[in-house]
Amino acid sequence: MSNLLDLSAKVDPLFPGLFATLGEVSGSMGVPFFVVGATARDLILGLGYGLPGRRATMDVDLGIRVAGWDVFQKLKQSLIATRQFTQTQLAHRLKYREELLVDILPFGEIANAKGEIRWPPGEDVVMSMVGFEDAYRAALRVRVRAHPPLDILVASTPGLTILKLVAWADRPPERDRDAVDLAHILESYLDAGNYARLLEAHVDLVEVENFDYVRAGARLLGRDVASMGEPKTIERIREILARETADNGQYQLIQAMMPARGVSDEVWKKSFDDIMGQLRQLLIGIGDR
Repeated sequence: MSNLLDLSAKVDPLFPGLFATLGEVSGSMGVPFFVVGATARDLILGLGYGLPGRRATMDVDLGIRVAGWDVFQKLKQSLIATRQFTQTQLAHRLKYREELLVDILPFGEIANAKGEIRWPPGEDVVMSMVGFEDAYRAALRVRVRAHPPLDILVASTPGLTILKLVAWADRPPERDRDAVDLAHILESYLDAGNYARLLEAHVDLVEVENFDYVRAGARLLGRDVASMGEPKTIERIREILARETADNGQYQLIQAMMPARGVSDEVWKKSFDDIMGQLRQLLIGIGDR
């Protein structure tokens, strides 16, 4: 991908105002943010490369890099003070202009040694933020307004892969949407600006017997994930993938990535085998690095 992805003519009309206000408030506090989740998926794969996903989203997901809960609370209150945001019943969720839900996910020094955050006041809600630092460092610059120029940071596709694997593994029964997004990323990685890279810098993945386009993309994605992640993050990703692709495993991730049932057993088995092959190539690609 280029250093700047210009989507200013394509983004939702609400986005420039949303990100301008976020930038002003967070910038005044020295708090960086970047776009994650399905919003990043839609910006990069959907608007950037014209690759429609399997599911729609009506919210905006943000990673906010903060040192502690006091800074997080101050940021929330400062956003609400603009009168463009209102609080919802969820601690991490605001509503922008009564139209867009905005999920604010704190990461950075606020996390403990395990990479977890524990939401106050009771600390009974625990969330893994493993991979957020890696994804933030490798984020892409995206232009959402042309005049005057407004650029934001958006998680790259390899960064999203890390975040979605960790989020799914954190709470598998609740995170099927992350598995669905992962399936979309694996299916379309070469079509998202990476085919030329495959031919130029990873020709060893092409010059093989029984070349498979999607599996080659999955292995290239694995290499890209490994090149951007810290050792602890990559070890976590490898653990998840090794468990979910092991012989005689429960295959929870693959089943969550599968299309809805309603097809013949033959079609279902082919989909299962295809996804298993893609995940195994993703794991092999990580090992290549």
